Amino acid sequence: MTIPKPITLIPGESDFSNQLSTLPQSGGLYCLVVAGGSPHLAWSANLSRRLKRLLLATAQREATATDQLRHRLERVDCWPTSSKLESSLLTYSVARALFPREYATKLRLRLPWFLGIADTDGFPRLVVTNRRGRSQEAMWGPFPSRDAAEYYEQEVLRLHPIRRCSEPLAPSPGHPGCIYGEMNQCVRPCQCAVSPEGYRAEFERVSEFIRSNGKTALSTLSAARARASENMEFEEAGQIHKRIEQVKAAIDARDEFVTEVQRFQGVAITKGVLAGEVRLWPMLEGYWQEPIIVDVLAEEGQTKPLDVDLKQRLTDAAAHSSAQGDPLEHLSLFLRWYRSSWRDGTWLGFSSVSALNYRRLVREISKLAKDAFTPVTT
Repeated sequence: MTIPKPITLIPGESDFSNQLSTLPQSGGLYCLVVAGGSPHLAWSANLSRRLKRLLLATAQREATATDQLRHRLERVDCWPTSSKLESSLLTYSVARALFPREYATKLRLRLPWFLGIADTDGFPRLVVTNRRGRSQEAMWGPFPSRDAAEYYEQEVLRLHPIRRCSEPLAPSPGHPGCIYGEMNQCVRPCQCAVSPEGYRAEFERVSEFIRSNGKTALSTLSAARARASENMEFEEAGQIHKRIEQVKAAIDARDEFVTEVQRFQGVAITKGVLAGEVRLWPMLEGYWQEPIIVDVLAEEGQTKPLDVDLKQRLTDAAAHSSAQGDPLEHLSLFLRWYRSSWRDGTWLGFSSVSALNYRRLVREISKLAKDAFTPVTT
């Protein structure tokens, strides 16, 4: 997101204490710029109170490192924020600008885990990773942990007999193979039991399963089970039913927001700074975009329905979407917010802007707007 103009305070001015008192009693970001030193960037749930404690000396307190910092302080930049999500995204943007080489370390930004496709020898395989490699054709995620990604991978492999080995393959009839081939859980490309074309056809079914999260396979199997039951082929229907249960287990093994990284899209809904204000935070193709501010009070007097107006604004945002930064880092920020105990908003995912449920979006905005008439205090 674009870094807004900060509220700048100068410690040497006579009314510095009064300036601190005028800061909002709400959350926000602050940056202490010191002479000859590295800036100190931090977030607080109460900007005014935190900075008063840091920067106003008291007679009862002994000299500390904070006092030394106070004497070297050149200015204080402040950015009031309206939500934890805004604070997280703004901290990320400011840290990237201040510390271009070490911002990830300072923010303790850990990349989430993904399920990718690695194809180095003509026989693609699934791989669990938290970084983008040159040989990875596609990536699905984010998963909350490596264990969650590996668990989903194993559920998919239970349904499709593709290779699990990671060494480069040199197919040969004399290849010793592995235990999975002996258990008929692999089509054994290493032993030339399947042609390269046949293996790729099988792997394409794996890719389709992951892309649709098993919905296509579930629909096909359900229809096959119904036909078997109608033809009184109950043994076959029972076998298909077991297969359906395995497919459902794989579907349940991943969160509903997991999708291909390049198609990760949705919108977060949070409170705004002013009463009756709501902010929409679109995420398009894996990148956070600029917020869309919705003034509910102003919208009440408009002749255009709110859902129509929102669809137009989101369509415009998609037409001028930004792709700055690393999408894996953007997804890390999403996961940190979405799965946190302090999440202070709602997330609505969508496959395209036109597919978003705008009626539900308007309902969520209305809910937040009612609470937004009271100042945000955290």
